[in-house]
Amino acid sequence: MNKIGLVLEGGGLRGVFTSGVIDCFLDHDIRFDYVVGVSAGCCNMYQYVAGKRGYFRSCMIQKNPFNSFYGVPQMVTSHKFVDLDKVFEEYTVQYGFSFDDFVSSRINWEAVVSNIETGKAEYMKTDDPQMAKLIGRASCSMPGLTSPVEIDNQFYLDGGICDSIPAERALNNDCDKLVVVLTRKKGNFSTFNEAAKILFRRIYGDHPQFLKALMDRNDLYRDQVALCEELERNGKAMIIRPTMQEVGRLESNEDDLLLSYYHGYTKAKEYLESINSWK
Repeated sequence: MNKIGLVLEGGGLRGVFTSGVIDCFLDHDIRFDYVVGVSAGCCNMYQYVAGKRGYFRSCMIQKNPFNSFYGVPQMVTSHKFVDLDKVFEEYTVQYGFSFDDFVSSRINWEAVVSNIETGKAEYMKTDDPQMAKLIGRASCSMPGLTSPVEIDNQFYLDGGICDSIPAERALNNDCDKLVVVLTRKKGNFSTFNEAAKILFRRIYGDHPQFLKALMDRNDLYRDQVALCEELERNGKAMIIRPTMQEVGRLESNEDDLLLSYYHGYTKAKEYLESINSWK
């Protein structure tokens, strides 16, 4: 019997596509042996592992801009452009997410974080609900917009910097086949413009290994997409990704976000029969 892994890329608000995929999997009782998530993909992983349908969609699509976790309106109260307290504290109460349920799940999971001292990816799991919040916060902490998260005297940021698409990690965890959810169209790649690079050099100049990982991220991302596409050609992976233009990393248009969510749900339905045939 095949061991099937689920790999969830991040991408900020592009993760609303993935939330549609996850809700489709939950609606059709698609269960994976191992799940690894990065940044927004980590939040979607939490939703999947806890079996909390619709949770991350509710977090990402806000009718009231003052209840959003990002953007100018919510800065009035939080004084932060991206406020992860809303995601890992307030929203869990508003939308009924239980970290106790999450950590008690039998599904094997890992979250990807980036160590700002070593510039390397680390893969974390815990059975402690409070630690799970810290790990998720670290995986989602966007360079330049949020502060590093301290875990066991080490500091971490967005897992997508050092391992954007952890397919290799899933293979190293003895997965025979992978379902990889990407949040960009085929041929679209992650980029940092020159202004962002200048900002990163100023902020992370004292962390040369992490800064190097930031500067090299675009090349790593292309290599990881190429690996996934090779696995797909060899029958070892299925890639679920948008075929319409993806939303922005910090998209605020509710209609566009909803469209992306339903696009993810519809794309996932196309793969249900194939995924079940692997089991």
